[in-house]
Amino acid sequence: MTTRPEPPTTRPGTVLRFRDRHGVPVEATVTDRREDPLQPAPPLRSCLLTLSYADGGRHEARHVGPAAPGPGAGYDALDNEILAGLRLSRLCGAGPYPSEVSRLIGYEADGELPFVLLAPYRGRPVGGTLGRILPSESLPFQRSLLTGLRWTSAAGIAHRALSPETVHWDTVCAQITGFTEAAPAGTPRSVAGAPPWWAPEQRPGQAGGVVTGDDDVWAAGRLIFCVATGRAPERADLADAPPDLARLLQGVFGPPEGRPSVRELLRRLDAADPVPRGLSPDVALERGRADFFALRARKHPQTVPAAEPEPAWPAPAGPTIPDEPSRRGRPWRRRR
Repeated sequence: MTTRPEPPTTRPGTVLRFRDRHGVPVEATVTDRREDPLQPAPPLRSCLLTLSYADGGRHEARHVGPAAPGPGAGYDALDNEILAGLRLSRLCGAGPYPSEVSRLIGYEADGELPFVLLAPYRGRPVGGTLGRILPSESLPFQRSLLTGLRWTSAAGIAHRALSPETVHWDTVCAQITGFTEAAPAGTPRSVAGAPPWWAPEQRPGQAGGVVTGDDDVWAAGRLIFCVATGRAPERADLADAPPDLARLLQGVFGPPEGRPSVRELLRRLDAADPVPRGLSPDVALERGRADFFALRARKHPQTVPAAEPEPAWPAPAGPTIPDEPSRRGRPWRRRR
C-alpha cells in the first residue's frame, strides 16, 4: 500500500499564507497536524491543523485541498467552497456567524497548491444517526437544518448536495457542510448531488431552469423525513406519516415551482426568520452594480427606464471581498 505524500503546506513549522474571509492577506504557522476522520469526497483530502499567528492568536482549522495536482484535482470544488464561504461571510458582516453552516477561515486559490481553511465541523454526519434520533431531538434538528438553509438562501447560493454525509448533528444543532457543489442563484441548473438525495431537476436528463435559493428544499425534506421516521429515503411517502411531519412537508416533493420556500417551512414550525432584516449591502458590489447601469445607459439608453436613478456610491471603507475565486492561475474576477 502506497502512503500519500503529506502536502508541504500542512507540515508543522510551515508558514501558511492565505487570505482570510474578509480578503485580507495573513500569515500563520502550522504548529500541529492531525489526520481528519471526516475526509471529503475524492479528489479532495483534508487534515486538521493548529495555526498560530504573530499576535499570539491560535486557530483550529480544517485544511481542504486536492490530493494531487493536475487535471481533475478538484479545483472547481474548492472554488465553490470558497464562494459559499465568502457570500455567507459578507451576509453576516460583523454580526454573529450562524452555527448551522460551516465557517470559512481563509483560502488560497491561485497558488500551485490551492486550499481552503474551514472551522472544524460540529457533531458527526447525521447518516450515523438516521432512525436513532431521540423524539425530543426531532424538532431541533428540523429547525436548525432549515435555519442553515435560510442563511444559504439569503446569501444567494444553493448547496445542491445535501445528504446524510454533508449534514452534521451534535444532538443540539444541525450544521450544513461540504459546499463543493454549491452554485449561485440565477445560474443554469446542472446535474448535482447523488441518489437518492438529489432533487428531480438535478438528475441527468432532467436538469433545467436556473438555480434558486430554495433548490435544496426537496433534499432537506427527504432528510427530515428519514431522520424522523427511520425509513429509507425511497419510502418518503407522506400518506402514512405522522400528522405534524406530513403538515411540515406538504408540497415539498412536488414540482419545483409548487414547492414551499425555506421561509414557509420555518413558518410552519413557528420559527422566526433567522436572517436579520435590513442587512447592509456590500458597498463595492453595489457600486459596481451602479457603474454597470450607468454604462448600459450610455451605450443602450433604450434598455433603461428614463426614471432609473444612478446613485453615487461612496468608496469602500475596507478591503473588497471577491465574489468568487478564480480558477488556478487566473486573476480574481466577478460574476456578471
